[in-house]
Amino acid sequence: MLASGSMTAAVDRLEKLGLVVRKSTLRDRRARMVQLTPEGKRVAAACFEKHAMDLEALMSVLSVKEKELIYGSLKKLGLHAAEKLDKQERDRDRAKEARPK
Repeated sequence: MLASGSMTAAVDRLEKLGLVVRKSTLRDRRARMVQLTPEGKRVAAACFEKHAMDLEALMSVLSVKEKELIYGSLKKLGLHAAEKLDKQERDRDRAKEARPK
């Protein structure tokens, strides 16, 4: 995780490189959304492609059974993490709604 100041600096660098743009939101004037530019999408796709190839090369030392076990375990872990995140977001939304206006 990055601290907010570190996040700002990282987005600043990406923006200077032309990889992202900041956009305002209608829901919250204080918030800014960061969106990939076409060049940012190209760079991200290339990075993910290389990452996938690197992972496949690393996984080549495992048997089919070992790969199945790892994929299954990672899938289970990912689903659990997504459920936890969804619950945290729902709890946060409920807390906001419960606050007096």
